[in-house]
Amino acid sequence: MNAAILSIGDELVTGLTVDTNSSWLAGRLIARGLTVVETRSVPDDRARIAQAIRELGVRVGALVITGGLGPTPDDLTREALGDVLTPGEPLERDEAAERLIERWFARTGRAMPESNRRQAQRPRGAVMIPNAHGTAPGIAAAWGEGGCRILVMPGVPREMKPMFEENADACLPRDDRQVTVIRSIHTCGLGESDLAQRLGSILSRDRQPQVGTAAGGSMVSVRIYARGPAAQAARDAEQTRREVEPILSPYAYGCDGESLPAALLRELAQRGLTIATAESCTGGLAGQLITSAPGSSAWYRGGWVTYSNDLKVACLDVPMAMIRAHGAVSEPVACAMAGGALRRAQSNLAVSITGVAGPDGGTEAKPVGTVWIGCGRTSGDAVETWARHFRFGGDREAIRERAARTALQMARWAALGVDRRTPLLGEVVSTMAESEPRP
Repeated sequence: MNAAILSIGDELVTGLTVDTNSSWLAGRLIARGLTVVETRSVPDDRARIAQAIRELGVRVGALVITGGLGPTPDDLTREALGDVLTPGEPLERDEAAERLIERWFARTGRAMPESNRRQAQRPRGAVMIPNAHGTAPGIAAAWGEGGCRILVMPGVPREMKPMFEENADACLPRDDRQVTVIRSIHTCGLGESDLAQRLGSILSRDRQPQVGTAAGGSMVSVRIYARGPAAQAARDAEQTRREVEPILSPYAYGCDGESLPAALLRELAQRGLTIATAESCTGGLAGQLITSAPGSSAWYRGGWVTYSNDLKVACLDVPMAMIRAHGAVSEPVACAMAGGALRRAQSNLAVSITGVAGPDGGTEAKPVGTVWIGCGRTSGDAVETWARHFRFGGDREAIRERAARTALQMARWAALGVDRRTPLLGEVVSTMAESEPRP
């Protein structure tokens, strides 16, 4: 059965907001055995929303709509849906939905604005879906001779995602006879061409399940697409995952929804280790990434953002003489920062980042993109530190993001005991004649 996704909002068609909902929903619909034939975005215009619902509704058996369910005058999805389902009729007030909205405001200790009562309206024959995470109920309906199943949800992802997970079975069709199971293996520090060389014939387009890659910054993900009856497709995808993951070691850090910070914390937890961070050019981004993972407080001791040289001295015990002799962006300073964080935080591991993120500040010897990432580890009463030299491409944001993620991968490798000579994407390879970053 075919399906379509309709996203509504001026902010989507003007480029102010990226539509992440459609990609997430497409994966969920494909897992239900549906074929997504179109995703479409339209502005907050009643006539254009209604037109899109009609055009898509006659072509597909399932239509998922997000956005336009708020309380303000530009939230017009309810009215547009009514124009399709019950032309010429006013929307009906759903008393049960209104009571739920009133209770939501009561729980937050706020008076309910009169405008929010609009959110309890629906076309005749449609069913309201409770929203446990906000004030906008969803709407479920069927339309047309083919009985297209329509599910309308808020555009806010933290409201939309749980609403879909909790109501999809009741509101949308499912076909377990022919589904596509998608599995992902995530890597950091390995270039896409090197990854492809490792996988070889596994990437053949004639292979089933199909295997492909998707790259972004210092991260490359391998996608596995297994199609068939639900149980068989799941087994095929898992078998391929088990085949691929060891080939990508030690760069592969997690599967499906697992992030690099979560993978790092998993390794720390299994070994009873703690970590600290010391950052300069990344401005706390590595620490932010670590603390984005639930449970990080048990393993992350804390961190320092020492942007200036005097703070490197005062907070991390980096000798000023060392900075004057080698510069703040150097191997000795990166090692000293990591060692200082280890001692100050009394942690088992530490990573440090010092570099030139740009757009200015670069020199011929240390151009924009030059980054030293240090790592430290306690061994009994001794402190061991080392650092690696990188030259990352891209703009300021890309350089900072790549440096922070590479630092987390280095910390993960330190916990695992990976050979420090294992190459990393963007690393400068030093010889007597030249220094060039790895491709």
